[in-house]
Amino acid sequence: MRHVESDDRPERPTLVILAAGQSTRFGRAKQLEPVGPGGGSLLEYAVYDALRAGFGHFVLVVRESQRDEFEARLGPMRAAGISLSLACQRLVHPDLVPLAPAGRVRPWGTGFAVLAAATALRPRGAFAVCNADDFYGRVAYERLAHALAAPPPGIRAFAVTYSLADTLSAFGGVSRGLCEEGPDGTLLRMTEGLDLRLDGATQRTGEGADSSAVRPDVVGCTPSGAAIRVGADSQACMGLWGFFPDILPLLSRRFRSFLAASPGIDDEFYLSEAVSNLVVAERTRCGLVPTGKGWKGVTFPGDHEGVAVSLRQLTEAGAYPVDLWTPHVHAEPVRSAQASLFGPPQALPGGVATAPGRINLIGEHIDYNGLPVLPMALDRHVQLDFEALAHATVELEGDSAHGSFAFRLDRATESAPPGHWSNYVRAAARGLLDHGVELRRGIRGTVTGTVPVAEGLSSSSALVVASALALLHANEAQVEALELAALLARAERHVGVQGGGMDQAASLCGKEGHALRIDFGPLRVTPVPVPEGWRWVVASSLTRAEKAGAVRELYNERRAQCAEALERVGRTSWLEVVEADRAEFDTILAEARKALPLTLWRRFRHVAAEGRRVIEAERALRGEDMAAFGRLMNASHASLRDDFGVSTQALDEIVAVALDAGAAGARLTGAGFGGSAVALCRADEAKGVIEALIDRFYTPRGGVGRRALFVADASNGATVTSK
Repeated sequence: MRHVESDDRPERPTLVILAAGQSTRFGRAKQLEPVGPGGGSLLEYAVYDALRAGFGHFVLVVRESQRDEFEARLGPMRAAGISLSLACQRLVHPDLVPLAPAGRVRPWGTGFAVLAAATALRPRGAFAVCNADDFYGRVAYERLAHALAAPPPGIRAFAVTYSLADTLSAFGGVSRGLCEEGPDGTLLRMTEGLDLRLDGATQRTGEGADSSAVRPDVVGCTPSGAAIRVGADSQACMGLWGFFPDILPLLSRRFRSFLAASPGIDDEFYLSEAVSNLVVAERTRCGLVPTGKGWKGVTFPGDHEGVAVSLRQLTEAGAYPVDLWTPHVHAEPVRSAQASLFGPPQALPGGVATAPGRINLIGEHIDYNGLPVLPMALDRHVQLDFEALAHATVELEGDSAHGSFAFRLDRATESAPPGHWSNYVRAAARGLLDHGVELRRGIRGTVTGTVPVAEGLSSSSALVVASALALLHANEAQVEALELAALLARAERHVGVQGGGMDQAASLCGKEGHALRIDFGPLRVTPVPVPEGWRWVVASSLTRAEKAGAVRELYNERRAQCAEALERVGRTSWLEVVEADRAEFDTILAEARKALPLTLWRRFRHVAAEGRRVIEAERALRGEDMAAFGRLMNASHASLRDDFGVSTQALDEIVAVALDAGAAGARLTGAGFGGSAVALCRADEAKGVIEALIDRFYTPRGGVGRRALFVADASNGATVTSK
């Protein structure tokens, strides 16, 4: 667990607002068009929302002819203490375009506009890019700010996405960046869609009164004129991006290639196409930040009234003041912004708690038997963005599928209905209270995450860990990482699953590039380097393994069977079985075979052999012996399937496909009964393993969808970042 103090916080990011467009379809300059009830433009709402999300500086990219008009409108914002600057997008650039092409009038496009702002950006600071004539909503800026503050390993850009159908206009075709998501949840490619609109009338499925409405497809074309047809719920990027400074030389190189192709006088260098090319050609990883609904924009004059009505309703609901920048109307808006992720601390400590999931490489169903395991923290996280409350309540909001909840900390022992996600937060609170931590303050916040839920990757324990860190931070208390892991393992059993302590320890003590040997009694964590060139492919079985649901009884039954088997064999510790020399170990197995009924014998044999496999696997990992590690994974899966009875036909098929595609080893990971499998392969074989799984396992079942299929990296453990 790492606690990031305020001095270690990243520099507050810059928002680059692209305002140099010609507004051809709108008919007049729309960047400063009054649209809010107090006369505010969409540009001003962008600044207002981004300021509260943690952005600290704003650069407006305008045409030279617009400079004076924009300067006049920036006065109230500057008077409110906001850091603003202008950058002009010209047809010439000292480094890129020394001479304007004959006949060129149209600006070079959104990609070039970002390059025009480069000199106004902070040298080492992250930055975002948005369009001046779009309304993205505060949630979009908050999620993007959090992503920029703590990016997953290897991510150099982010695209904020919305449901495509919710971004269309009733008054004509529009342009959108159409996103295709890759197996690892990042951007696979982006296509610039032009003249996009719904295709005809709403269709229906079924017959008679039971028929249900289906949203029609969206049709349009690419810049080259090729026809496009996509689903209404496809992800669309509306021009809200997040970047790090090292993207700028890549964009410059792409723009030079654009110029070298002798573009026509109206051709543009689109930012969306540039990023897509970087993703495809240069393997630049771009994360996706889904936001759902909330986008509003003015493409045609007819769009104006709908946006104005929406802003009026938001203002009446208290989301915005009528006048965005007048202090006596809305007291010191900048002061509220200082409570953001990147600003100085509030009177009550808030922050962002981030906890990774985990994959268990080997050592399944033995942590609750006190035996060592070998997992690694996953580069997928649960994130809790919170503020401290003066009163002892917890008020959290999840996504649309999970909803929100609230409870009093002095009643944390009262559970919600079985399966409700609040029980994991209650467990964290209960564990801290049982440990003697005084929780005088509560938290209010939002929970988001990238750990696939119910896939055997420990999303539930990541939520427990993030909740505990948030409560500790809010109450200015600390508990040492191993101690916290142990108490949270005990606390999570209140949810009903009698698990061991692997998941919490892996989430808290993860180390980038390392697996973790975790021992129990007492709890100890030893990082073990993962050799360069080893890759772990995680693949969902498409069957949810919800340990708070039906799986719970099967899981608890096996824990009880293990305890009974050990007792009937006359042993008091699994460690004495696992650590016996070869001859004694064989004798113990023979005695157990005679003493136990078949089911208990199989459970006994799995635990004993799996414990020894962990020891051998650690040796193989340290010796960079992939073949040996793979054989141990294969043996582990066979044991989980045949002796422990927790595999499924789908998991067995994933393992078989991965091995046939060249993986050195594969096994189910997590509790089983569904969830995911993990395969080990060389870096140059990962793509082939994934393609084989898509072709032979997922395509016959309707495709991967949004379920888990990705190459996992070992990540650092949980953090809490001060606001």
